[in-house]
Amino acid sequence: MKRVIQIDSVIQDSSTATVVVFDPRTGKMQFVPAVFMVKDGKTEATITRNTNSMYAIVQNKKTFDDMAGHWAQKDVELLASKMIINGTSDHSYTPEMQVTRAQFVAMLVRGLGLSTETLPAVFTDVAATQWYASEVGTAAKYGLVQGVSEGLFNPDEHITREQMVVILMKAVALVQGTAKTDVKATTQFADQDQLSDYARSALSEAVGKGLVHGKTETTFAPQDIATRAEAAVMIKQVLQFLKLIN
Repeated sequence: MKRVIQIDSVIQDSSTATVVVFDPRTGKMQFVPAVFMVKDGKTEATITRNTNSMYAIVQNKKTFDDMAGHWAQKDVELLASKMIINGTSDHSYTPEMQVTRAQFVAMLVRGLGLSTETLPAVFTDVAATQWYASEVGTAAKYGLVQGVSEGLFNPDEHITREQMVVILMKAVALVQGTAKTDVKATTQFADQDQLSDYARSALSEAVGKGLVHGKTETTFAPQDIATRAEAAVMIKQVLQFLKLIN
């Protein structure tokens, strides 16, 4: 559902403005997908979310000391300012640190603005006491993840680049309301023979939509473990494609 909030002033920098909702479960403000547009000297924030709530608009600029001059600096700081991703400390993002499956799913669920709740356990290896339990449960509820085998999610296993793409394309299908279709693998990468069969159509679709790029000009490195920088950039690309952020 879409809603519009109008502000009687101009927000010059939409990268540091975001719509939020108070999450009573965590006691914190939570990101809400919204696109900002200036019109007739006023700012309109168009919200896209699947629940009813009381919303507010805040401005928040976040930077990290270790992102200065980094190739992913702009994207990381954009998502951090919108409270979608967090640093490893107040002043560090640690962009080259590897990402676990649970960490990536938590980032994506926040980016999609999905309301999390305590859900019955879907995976036997995701304890209800873990910080990521509600995010993984929400991702499973909406069909973003299915686990690595029956009843197992492997939350602490590092996520590969091809696994990220598969999950992201499921997010695209969820928001657009269209079923994922098989796409003939026609990627231009020299290492596409390293792709798992289950990831081929997702990567082809993602490349066709301009959502992902290679690790080099000719290779995608599908089996490489994803870094925090790569995860942030891919999520940002998808959120902008889906018009959930500017």
